[in-house]
Amino acid sequence: MLCSLSQARSLRLVLICFIGISFCPQRSFPLSLSSPSPPPGASTSPRKKHQQRVKPIPYVATTSTVEHSRCLTQYLREGDKVLELGTQLDASSTNILNAIGSTGHATLVDVKRTETKSGRTSQGTRDRDKFLANDGATNYKFIELEQFSNWRMVLDANQDSPFDVMVLDATAMLGNDLELTALSVISEFVDDCLRRNHRPRAVVVKSKAISSLARRVVHAQRLMDGTVERNLKSRSRDGRPYIVTSVGVEEYRRTIPHVVQQGDKIVEVGCFSGVTTALLHAAASPGGCIGCDIGPKIIERAKKEHPDMEFFVGDAWKSLDLLRMKSRSNLQGAPGDLDGYDVIYADIGGLSGPDGTLESLSLLNGLGYALEPRCVVIKSLCMRRLASSLRAYSDDWEKGNRNRDGKFAAHK
Repeated sequence: MLCSLSQARSLRLVLICFIGISFCPQRSFPLSLSSPSPPPGASTSPRKKHQQRVKPIPYVATTSTVEHSRCLTQYLREGDKVLELGTQLDASSTNILNAIGSTGHATLVDVKRTETKSGRTSQGTRDRDKFLANDGATNYKFIELEQFSNWRMVLDANQDSPFDVMVLDATAMLGNDLELTALSVISEFVDDCLRRNHRPRAVVVKSKAISSLARRVVHAQRLMDGTVERNLKSRSRDGRPYIVTSVGVEEYRRTIPHVVQQGDKIVEVGCFSGVTTALLHAAASPGGCIGCDIGPKIIERAKKEHPDMEFFVGDAWKSLDLLRMKSRSNLQGAPGDLDGYDVIYADIGGLSGPDGTLESLSLLNGLGYALEPRCVVIKSLCMRRLASSLRAYSDDWEKGNRNRDGKFAAHK
């Protein structure tokens, strides 16, 4: 029988292997080309099951001085090396020193304060002389920076002894509760530690803005398996939109029953061929969903595949254009209706991968303020990772999530 050249080569390789095995009696070869059998008593589960899942580093957000001090007491351990940015040299700093004990060390950092005519400092209150005179502890050093951006120098100065925990008072350090800047600082701190082959245990940040975000950002997988409970068909406590973070098209679409209710008016930005848009449209009936994408050819394809639906060329970053689309669609209510959308689904190139967290949050904030949706679902790995780490301390406290020692399960 004739055979191809490739078949002949394959047959030749099999014969060579067979001859090699036959003439090497002193060595034992497996008869299979798969991986060698494990030693007796070893587990035969797939390799992935052998790999221990790395737990996310918790970013715990507090809102008040009492809550902040309580959180520090429960997350810090004796012997920790702690970086406090925006130190007030007050009860929080004292709690840090007490928690880490004599074997730990704290680096307390703040920017220089300028006094106003009233005698108060421009950022919070701080009695440095009183703290230094009365505290009596020796397990810390106080650093006063000329400007906030110099905080990175503190990391460089501690290369040989990286920090276990960072404590950030966003308002005290930045002069305002700047959500994106605070998250940028947290990201830089964590990345710096990881580059030094050191994994920080936690970040504690005093910020009402980040606490609000932590309560609103929802991990889609945890939502669907019941680990997290949120009523996404009602508005959040502070009126800001919930943000559901998903990874992959399948999970993105599986969120629909948890988010969409009948009568909702929805827009999908980054709709591509309109498959998800059609699913949303059906779930929201008698409401509906329109789709938009930045590519004209993509929209032409969507219109051909779903002729009974409405699609528009549009840019997710241009909120006013998204509102104009609604006014030109069947979703428009009474004349002059300025309402936005109930739900927004977003699948945007460049934001679906591991990078772009701050850009994603910037977009989500813009959509939230301009269109006032009840919920935004975004397909984004970087946002999923943020959702895995962020937690509001108030939620932990309300759940009473304590372990046997009376401390919160900080790594769950």
